[in-house]
Formats: sequence, structure tokens, C-alpha cells
Amino acid sequence: MTAAGSRDAERDEALGRLFARHRFGIKPGLEPMQRLLARMGNPERTLACIHVAGTNGKGSVCAMLDSILRRAGYHTGLYTSPHLIAFNERIQVAGQPIRDEEIVELFREMEGPCAEAEREG
Repeated sequence: MTAAGSRDAERDEALGRLFARHRFGIKPGLEPMQRLLARMGNPERTLACIHVAGTNGKGSVCAMLDSILRRAGYHTGLYTSPHLIAFNERIQVAGQPIRDEEIVELFREMEGPCAEAEREG
């Protein structure tokens, strides 16, 4: 298998396991996410964020904000969902979709804390 084929297989396996997590369903409330973030050292507390909510236009608004902020010299990250073609579109840093290797690395980093948080309820 080529290096690219190996990366594709790793990405597909990680994404398959990520999407399989949907079988656990949605649990309303912030407590599960707060426990998970606390387990990871509350990384969200070190970031300046803009949360865009509403029914329509969120993707366009976020894309415009990302563009404006990058043009103003800010280092940006952007998460949107769903993706159109590839999962990598959902997560961008400095206007570029994350690489397959980063998807695998992030999934592996998160899988343990997620499993521990699930065991705690």
C-alpha cells in the first residue's frame, strides 16, 4: 500500500469510528461536554471565539468572518458542519482544511477522554 493509501485508510478508519459514536444519541445539556473539556484541561478557556447560531446563513457568516479576521492579521480556526465533499472541510486553520494526518491525530487524542467521560455517565 502506498503512503497515501495508508493515510486514506487511517483517516477512513478514524472517521468510521467517529461517525459510529452517533449511535449513543444526543444528550441534552452542557454537563457532558463540560466534563470532557475539564478532563482535557479546559482548552476552550485559552481561545477567543465567535459562536454563530440561527437557522440560516451560519456557514456564509462564518466564512465571511474568517476571511475578515484573517485579512486583519488574526490566526483563525473555523468549524462548520456538515461537509459537502470531504470531512476535512469542516475544520479549517488559517483558511486551509486540516490534513488527513491531523484528523487521525485529533481523533486519537480525543478517543480516550471521550471513552472515559462516557464511562462516568
